[in-house]
Amino acid sequence: MRYFRRLRLSAVREALLTGNAGVSVTDVAKCYEFNHFGRFSAQYRRAFGEAPSKTLKRARTARLSKEREFGSVHDEGSRPLLLSREKPSIAVLPCQTPTREPALYWQAESIADALAVSLGALHSIDVKVPGRHLTDTGDLRRATRELHARYLLTGRIMPAGSRLRVIIRLVDSATWQQVWGDSFEGERGEILELQDRVCVGALRALRSRVRSAEIDRAQRTAPENLDAHGLVLRALPLVFASQMTSAERALELLSRALELEPDYSLAAALSAWCHGQLVMLNGTLSPAAEKQKAAQLLQRAAAFDEDDPLVLVARGAVHMMVGDLDAADRLLTRALAQDPTLSWAWGRSGWLSSYRGDPEAAIERFNRAISLEAYADSKANCFAGVGCAHFYAGRYDAAAFWLRRVVLEHPDMWWANRSLSVSYARLGNRKLARESLGALLRHRPDLTVAQVQDAVPFQSSFLDQLGEG
Repeated sequence: MRYFRRLRLSAVREALLTGNAGVSVTDVAKCYEFNHFGRFSAQYRRAFGEAPSKTLKRARTARLSKEREFGSVHDEGSRPLLLSREKPSIAVLPCQTPTREPALYWQAESIADALAVSLGALHSIDVKVPGRHLTDTGDLRRATRELHARYLLTGRIMPAGSRLRVIIRLVDSATWQQVWGDSFEGERGEILELQDRVCVGALRALRSRVRSAEIDRAQRTAPENLDAHGLVLRALPLVFASQMTSAERALELLSRALELEPDYSLAAALSAWCHGQLVMLNGTLSPAAEKQKAAQLLQRAAAFDEDDPLVLVARGAVHMMVGDLDAADRLLTRALAQDPTLSWAWGRSGWLSSYRGDPEAAIERFNRAISLEAYADSKANCFAGVGCAHFYAGRYDAAAFWLRRVVLEHPDMWWANRSLSVSYARLGNRKLARESLGALLRHRPDLTVAQVQDAVPFQSSFLDQLGEG
């Protein structure tokens, strides 16, 4: 009975999410044989975390917003407008050419085709290719309306003698602001080599730039108006920040996302990692309880595995927290195979190398993550990782340099003082060592050496160095 009731509730929600003007909560409830409206409303709220009237109101707000952005959306029929897993869409338009020279025009089309095929392999982006009637006019606003694309990938080919310059731009169709752009040059007779470089450059940049743009979009929206995916996007910078207060704030947003969509694996995986962070950063008085919550959410994320690189990295990070380094390695390898430009995956891979006792490999992976990362807080976590790797190798001067940079630029990352204070002590600077230890104890005055050693899954040689210090 509970199973069939949940199916009926889900069907009601799908109908409400269309946001159609003719939809009413009462009519939809009756359609699916909910005749006791008070009981129906309570069951719906328990299942989805909000009243059915609020779902309908959000759907209608989204429909109006989409109509203002793209024009009429009646052609979408009854498809829900607020499906939170909807991917950001990119319309790939052929590059513009200064002349209708056949060879140049063919090159413009072939570059667009190659870009569309390459971007189509990305898990997190929906690629749209316009028909001839749109590409011939070059009307970007018309293409936006007809394709309902959130972003437009367009460009221009500039010939100069035997060489070509290809300028590519990614534009937000709502604001007409440029999200990303780059230029590439090559010989006319080597169009395939030029295509490859354009595609590689776009693949390296677009996923992270689109994600940043989507996060900015979510942060400009009031939290109460966000769907589950919007709440997750709003939480992502907090998840990456490696700070106790940020992890706690992220958990609030992710919990609301899971109330709206209980089977959302990304929300579950990120929630699990936030609980894991509280353990590893010595940010909780109940590490056992946080580990249990992380384990439950980890199972939930794995059960609804969408093979999303972010999900894989978050799951791998939680496996690291409990010391299952082989499982973490497998998940991170899968994530990097899907997205070699994902800085978070390289950063967690750096920590994995550190935990396995390979500081040189760790530093190389952290440096790669730093080169790809856009957020300062995420870079700071990698700086801390570089410092810990130098600590492991006995290079305490280098360790102190990197860890001091972390605590000076990001005081909320006070946990870095665990290794910084010992680095100073090993260098014989007891004054700075005591100051660093004092900064640590101001946040956790009850912290013990055993708790520090239990928080992180380093090799025993590292933990002995840390504990003795």
